[in-house]
Amino acid sequence: MQSDTNALKVKKYYQKKISTGRNMIEKQKVKYLKHSKWYYLWQIVLSIITLRVFYDYAYKFAYYVVNHTIGKHLAEIGEGTKIHATAFIRHGERVKIGSHGLFNHNNVIQGGKNSARVIIGDYVQTGPNVMIFAFNHGTEMSGVPMIEQDYYEADVVIEDDVWIGACSVITAGVHIGKGCVIGAGSVVTKDMPEYTICGGIPCKPLKKRE
Repeated sequence: MQSDTNALKVKKYYQKKISTGRNMIEKQKVKYLKHSKWYYLWQIVLSIITLRVFYDYAYKFAYYVVNHTIGKHLAEIGEGTKIHATAFIRHGERVKIGSHGLFNHNNVIQGGKNSARVIIGDYVQTGPNVMIFAFNHGTEMSGVPMIEQDYYEADVVIEDDVWIGACSVITAGVHIGKGCVIGAGSVVTKDMPEYTICGGIPCKPLKKRE
């Protein structure tokens, strides 16, 4: 009887609304309903029978060719620069990368939608999951879905010998000075001075490199 009472108390505890703000959706504790291996095996068989798996592979192959292979071909890339196999360059005709750089896993470098360019100097290195965009979505008109608004764009300039830490985002119109270090996870929305260690959201200069 006592164990039933305790179980009821625990259930009520986890069904309480966790309120850290207004109108927050109520959370409940649940058990993970995991599918069996046979379920996944049957799904694999179905995907082969229906040819769904071949369509998916064909789509992914085309996506990779457009966003990696053709992007690298269109971009101007200097001698000795390494672009990881999982990095994407979109609108490569508006991307210029200097020599002896290293662009890591899952980087995305996107030139502008019309004429804005991404211009990167020599000896620039990036961590994984870095994003560099020479454009952004319009957000000014609240009565129009943002996906239907015009873009705005501006050149991104990253000078020589810059290190951009993992998961950082470089936004349109930014100029990063020579020898600058951008800390991991930063969102760069303004110009950063040369030979400076910077970081944060939004990114700010923290100290000069000695």
